[in-house]
Amino acid sequence: MTETGPAPEKRKRGAKKSPPRFSREQADVRRSMLIEAATRCLSVGGIGAFTIDRICKEAGVSRGLINHHFEGLDGLLVEVYKSSLYASVNNQIAEAKRRRAETSDWSPQAALAALVHSNFSPDYFSRENLLIWLSLWGEIAVNPRLKAAHRELYDAYRVELAEDIAAVAVPRGRQVDAPTLARNFIALVDGLWLEWCLDESVLTPQAAEAAGFEMLEAQVGPLRDS
Repeated sequence: MTETGPAPEKRKRGAKKSPPRFSREQADVRRSMLIEAATRCLSVGGIGAFTIDRICKEAGVSRGLINHHFEGLDGLLVEVYKSSLYASVNNQIAEAKRRRAETSDWSPQAALAALVHSNFSPDYFSRENLLIWLSLWGEIAVNPRLKAAHRELYDAYRVELAEDIAAVAVPRGRQVDAPTLARNFIALVDGLWLEWCLDESVLTPQAAEAAGFEMLEAQVGPLRDS
């Protein structure tokens, strides 16, 4: 009978297993890295710099990660659009909804005023975003996926803004076409931002914000604290 060596030592009960190579947290970090790198590429070179090779080199990752996390360049472009153009406003919308749900002293006037302020915050009303915005706006006209994302985001924002306008106007007895006023306000913000980016001597961010308030207050009444 052949002798056998000692049986291999069993793993101790309760010993921790090695963590998975790619955790959900790592995946989220890599998504954020790619979005930030793609945004930097747009800000420096416009849509011509929005390539797989350039973005992956900027992020320091392999080429396959863009397809893995975003299903291609179009998917990544949509995420850049969301984070660059709508993050600040959407965060303010979410905050307004949360405060309305949790506190009784968050008035419609305060909610609408906060939304106006968010449009002119330094993170949103920024000259550094000029090339990003122009690149994305130009691409919307020819990119069906980006155009669909724009329509979804724009419509959601306009609906929320119109609801906030109506919430202020109706109790004050003001007859207002809230959806049209919301559309015009968004167009005013875009136009003022573009004018300021192209020539900052035309107006200041503070003057732009005042113009936004003036457009709304002409129809719904005072919004700013005196």
